[in-house]
Amino acid sequence: MRNDIKVIIYASDASQGSWRAFDVAINQAIKNKAEIVYVHAIESIKTITSEASYSYLPKGIEKIHSSQRKQETASKIRERIQRFALVKFSDLGTPPKFSINIEFGPPEKVIIDVAEKTNAGLIIMGNRKSSPFSRMFLGSTVNKILQTATIPVLMVPLPNGFEARKNLATL
Repeated sequence: MRNDIKVIIYASDASQGSWRAFDVAINQAIKNKAEIVYVHAIESIKTITSEASYSYLPKGIEKIHSSQRKQETASKIRERIQRFALVKFSDLGTPPKFSINIEFGPPEKVIIDVAEKTNAGLIIMGNRKSSPFSRMFLGSTVNKILQTATIPVLMVPLPNGFEARKNLATL
């Protein structure tokens, strides 16, 4: 089976240290002459407290808040991409085409849904080290994607703690 990669999903939580996985996504996009779809999932908060607070708010306020949150997040992501591109492409030329897709929902569902909608050929995402105990009970988004994806997934090890803070200036 030949896997033409015209669209690459770069899934990120936009946290410190995620620059490393984005760098890999850019390099893969250049090699494959592919577009990058930057996917960021925002977990919906569904607790009794939030549902109770929404019942006292005017109708439509949750939709307005969600829209504002998406716009703010997209703006921050665009800014990070532009800063990164200035460094990365100062010698390489034009960056690959990219778009930003921000959705509310469980990250693994959002990532898989966007990959299917865009007919992506590859998913790239970072993975931080965590204890086996925490993974056994919580799982990780990467593990869930690996179990459900029907296309190749490239997992990039990300720095933790101090190393991530130290490298934040890069992205």
